[in-house]
Amino acid sequence: MAEQQMDGIAHCEPCEECVQEEWQSVRDGELRWEAYDSCTSYPFQACDRGAGVPPPWIRERILAREGSVHLPVGGPGGVPIALLRRVYGLSIAEVVAARAEGYRATPVEARYLARAAP
Repeated sequence: MAEQQMDGIAHCEPCEECVQEEWQSVRDGELRWEAYDSCTSYPFQACDRGAGVPPPWIRERILAREGSVHLPVGGPGGVPIALLRRVYGLSIAEVVAARAEGYRATPVEARYLARAAP
């Protein structure tokens, strides 16, 4: 399960001055993520970080900015099903769908999974 830490100050309504940045990395063999929100019009700043796969709203913003990598699941050349379940915590139904259709990962997740696969 993902580890998460969050620091923040009350938020204004989103405006043109609001900045949102999200990124992923692999540090010490572990998938990590960070998100930063700030606004120069109002005294607002928030940082959020954790280990594992980011929360869905942060992951979707990363996918929108960086695109996705389609990964085959199972079989020769595919991401091992056990690894996919461990990293993403997928249900059996989600694994069955991923096995049939592949899995959409961020570029950093794709590199991490490729290195972690035996």
